[in-house]
Amino acid sequence: MFVGTTGRVLDHMERGNIDFSDVKTIILDEADVMLKLGFKEDVEKILKQCKAECTRDLQICLFSATIPDWIKSIAQEHMKNDFTVIDLAKDLSVRTAKHINHLAIDCPFHERLDALSKVCKFFNLKFSDLFYQ
Repeated sequence: MFVGTTGRVLDHMERGNIDFSDVKTIILDEADVMLKLGFKEDVEKILKQCKAECTRDLQICLFSATIPDWIKSIAQEHMKNDFTVIDLAKDLSVRTAKHINHLAIDCPFHERLDALSKVCKFFNLKFSDLFYQ
């Protein structure tokens, strides 16, 4: 297994430290964010070198919270023609249940436990109630 950030992988590719010949699967998480932030060429370079060096059937998985058309075009270019797009947001049966409410609180990292404690007090919860038992 090989795991790395785009920049670090490219650095090792340039140094000749990576051998992709035994890679079975490439997984790119947050593909939409990575590509939107300007890493499109870098990601394509990594995928092309993996495909060129790989000696076996390569599986490429792109995970993305959103699936805009340009993500689909990347998939079409680098994945097999019979790739599958699974859009969990479109399928209403897999969305959050209607009786679930989400709460987002913006707080500095070092204050997260204090913020969680205050939320628990507000909703009259014990900290242990936040975890499945």
